[in-house]
Amino acid sequence: MIKMGFYSEEVIKEVQDRADIVEIVSEYTSLKKQGGNHIGLCPFHEEKTPSFSVDAEKQLFYCFGCGIGGNVFTFIMKKENLNFPEAVRYLADKFNIKLPGNMDKDLSLEFQEKREYLRVNRLAAKYYNHCLLHTREGSKAMEYIKERGLTAETVEKFYLGYAPPSWDGLIKFAHFEGVKIDTLEKIGLIIPRKDNKGYYDRFRNRLMFPIEDVTKNIIGFGGRALDESMPKYLNTPETPLFSKGDNLYALSMIKKDPALDTIVVEGYMDCITLHQYGFNQSVASLGTALTKNQARLLKKYTDGVILSYDADEAGKAATMRGIDILAQEGLRVKVLNMPNGKDPDEVIKTYGPQHFQKLLTDSMDFISYKLFLAKKDINIQTHDGKLKFIKRAVDILTGVDNEPELELYAKKLASELGISVQAIKKEVQRRKLADNGYEYKKSHIRNNNKEFHKISQVTGFHKAERKLLKLILENDKLRKKMAGQLEPRFFTGKNTKKIADVLFEMIDKNQDIDSSYIFNYLDEEGCAELSTILMENVVLKDGELINSLIKKVKQGYFKKSIVQVREQIRKAELLGQREEINSLLNTYQQLKAEMNEVEVSNTPGKEGA
Repeated sequence: MIKMGFYSEEVIKEVQDRADIVEIVSEYTSLKKQGGNHIGLCPFHEEKTPSFSVDAEKQLFYCFGCGIGGNVFTFIMKKENLNFPEAVRYLADKFNIKLPGNMDKDLSLEFQEKREYLRVNRLAAKYYNHCLLHTREGSKAMEYIKERGLTAETVEKFYLGYAPPSWDGLIKFAHFEGVKIDTLEKIGLIIPRKDNKGYYDRFRNRLMFPIEDVTKNIIGFGGRALDESMPKYLNTPETPLFSKGDNLYALSMIKKDPALDTIVVEGYMDCITLHQYGFNQSVASLGTALTKNQARLLKKYTDGVILSYDADEAGKAATMRGIDILAQEGLRVKVLNMPNGKDPDEVIKTYGPQHFQKLLTDSMDFISYKLFLAKKDINIQTHDGKLKFIKRAVDILTGVDNEPELELYAKKLASELGISVQAIKKEVQRRKLADNGYEYKKSHIRNNNKEFHKISQVTGFHKAERKLLKLILENDKLRKKMAGQLEPRFFTGKNTKKIADVLFEMIDKNQDIDSSYIFNYLDEEGCAELSTILMENVVLKDGELINSLIKKVKQGYFKKSIVQVREQIRKAELLGQREEINSLLNTYQQLKAEMNEVEVSNTPGKEGA
């Protein structure tokens, strides 16, 4: 058996029992209960239609698109790029399970460093929070927080903090906590002095916003200046933990539900204010234009996004960029039409949360928003203005593939401009045909599953092996009945053989058979195979099915073995190896005899084929 490493089976079982797979997977993708399983978009490959399934009872996952599957350890290993001991340690840390002894020496340096970086970020957040709540300097920051209308509950929920103006406050605190200076530098909390004689704190006299990843680890910080320092907002730089284009502020706080629209705003304070007033599906884009990675993150949480950026020109430009990126990922995009010069925080403070809710309700779909902007600087009452707007509108409608949707927009435009619906649709169609070259076609290919693993062809023998393993795994009576009739050697599939080796060893040792636990002994391919087997539905009708399956599996083994021995005999003959030939011929005769014995066994019916 492999993979167990230096942890005892009891320790691994404890971690596995505590780490519910639905809870863990839900941190990475939105799951919806469907029958006995939870369904969602696969977190391992790009797709627009859910093909990823989690079985809460069996504590396993499987993707019908890319073929990846396994238990909670397999999932974390794949998602966080960890080995097995590191996955155990990762989940133990997460669920506050104390592991015996100091085994860090067996963990990779990269994993140990990441754990330390996360620990230090958590310490820094604690330091900043203490400075805000319990220092004289922090009281000034608290005054600013109160001016912005934030409550004590909101401060606690977002674990807000304050970085004092001193040059080395955090450095001194970290030194007292035994943190190495190079660790602070690597995670962007300090900056080396220009003369290379020491360091100073990156964040000084700033209101601090800890930034969490989807698993609620603090990976970085944002800081708002409380004086005239520039920039007004300062983020952690790119570090081994943090990349602002790959994360969204407060994403770890929203509910994963495809039916709930997520509100995307630009700033920390906008996002926090929205949460305080009950708009709990709000996130912020960390001061950067929305990226493809951020759109993919959102897709794992929701099917719909409402962009609520500032109403200034920069906000409108960011909205237009964001629309296209989100739509390309298959998200339903709407735009909240903000009053001029206002941001969400100001709208709520000026007009109240009810007004903001009305703006949300009246949000425009992104095509309507683009048409709204296209018309803004044009006088459509003039002949030239009307033609200019039609040209812009047709450019926008060319991107609408849904025929009924196109019909609705065309009708609205036709009524507004006093021209026929057919004229607009004809012009849109003409434009589409003009764009229908090779590059256009190539750019519009939609493929739900772009990163398939190559799934090997399943033969009749392989199918029989899968069915037999399924029955052995899930039926205790059959397991005992078949144990004397089968051996792992009879399984010839590359991955079914791995499973059989583990399973029969557990049977020999009279161990309890827990399918989810078997994954811990398998490699990635073996885990995918076992997931496939467990997801298949095998109905046991009568005893003949079992006998025919056993016969089929044995036939597969002997046929394959005979072919291999024949090939070895042929090579030995070419090399003139007489002794080797005689030995192989004996093996050949023995295999033929065993094969004939299987062939004449009383197993009527074809149920196992």
